[in-house]
Amino acid sequence: MSSIEINSEIGKLKGVILHTPGIEIEQMTPETTHHALYSDLLNLKIAQKEYSYFEKVLSSWCQTYQVKNLLSEVLKDQSAKIELLNQILKREKKDFLYMELIDIDADKLATYLIEGYPYSKEKNHPKEFEKQRFVLEPLYNLFFTRDASSSVYSQVLIHAMRTEVRDRESFIMESIFKNIFHAEIINPKLISNETSTEGGDVLIAKDDILFIGNGLRTNKKGIEFLANYFAARKSKQKILVQQLPQTLDSYIHLDMVFNFLNTNECIAFEPLICNSNSGFTTTIIDIDNGRITYSEQENFLKATKTLGFDLKPILCGGKDEWTQRREQWHSGANFFCMGEGKIIGYARNTHTIEELNKNGYDVIKAEDVVSGKENLLNHNKFVVTVEASELPRGCGGARCMTMPIQREKVVW
Repeated sequence: MSSIEINSEIGKLKGVILHTPGIEIEQMTPETTHHALYSDLLNLKIAQKEYSYFEKVLSSWCQTYQVKNLLSEVLKDQSAKIELLNQILKREKKDFLYMELIDIDADKLATYLIEGYPYSKEKNHPKEFEKQRFVLEPLYNLFFTRDASSSVYSQVLIHAMRTEVRDRESFIMESIFKNIFHAEIINPKLISNETSTEGGDVLIAKDDILFIGNGLRTNKKGIEFLANYFAARKSKQKILVQQLPQTLDSYIHLDMVFNFLNTNECIAFEPLICNSNSGFTTTIIDIDNGRITYSEQENFLKATKTLGFDLKPILCGGKDEWTQRREQWHSGANFFCMGEGKIIGYARNTHTIEELNKNGYDVIKAEDVVSGKENLLNHNKFVVTVEASELPRGCGGARCMTMPIQREKVVW
């Protein structure tokens, strides 16, 4: 497998990890959606059809890997299987399942770990699990592969997830990166259980600059962990931290309000990213040879200029605040870069797509790429639009559904 190399958000994509949503997203009831971190129930058949166009576009562009296939490969190694099962069962307090699961073949066990392990009266499972149907819960959020791990330069940051319902995702991704990619791991969970970070909050700006969101899912202890990590390595690193609202789920991560599009362009939710009176703090952490200093900034966009970027903001939802808020709710700022000025996102955000088109981005339907009608190599700047109604209701967009492992370097 290829080594890990991510030095930006915009370099030409060479490898990415995906997970096609499966039956796990339908294992919820209206009473359990909040626990599963959803605001509504999704229709699997429609979600899979929408996702298939997204996946096929990426597969036509670069090497794609599916979590389930990688996990099955890990579980074929007995020692890796034992280690992963022990981690999961200890964390979820289900050690009584060990003897039952250890002899299950790799493909079937991978399915159980993702789709859930059903309650069985015949197997004498504790009766407390009968009502919820599963002894091991399904991984409802796994198709958002961005969150449980992040490629940070040549290493992989295994995230300390904010909610227990997603903990197993981190264990699975750590095992994949250790046993298949042989990557160097950074794991904040080993430091403190009070530390939380998630991949939607971590943007790789440059070789020595990270942008990080501080909100619902990434807390101050998580950011302090990263600052101390770089300080201990005696490296030079800057971290731009943006405080996020903790009210609506649409503000769950930094990548829901800001993303790079090119070396000189970004997509931005104006009320939070460009407004000096947003009420949310912006801070630059400067790490130099073990010394850490903090400086408060006027707003996020101006702070990027302080760090040497000259980014023109293309506004999520256009210039009208009403449409800005409507489109941000359905991931209107959550585009994913396949390369410099080459992006993919949801077609439903029509005002945002219009703004991108006005700024020189050719609008290309995912269906036309998949059918061969459009060749992406014939376009200098483009936005591939994915028709989607179900996927956005999972509270995530194109960047949320991707975990890049390799990009070409960018000349700034």
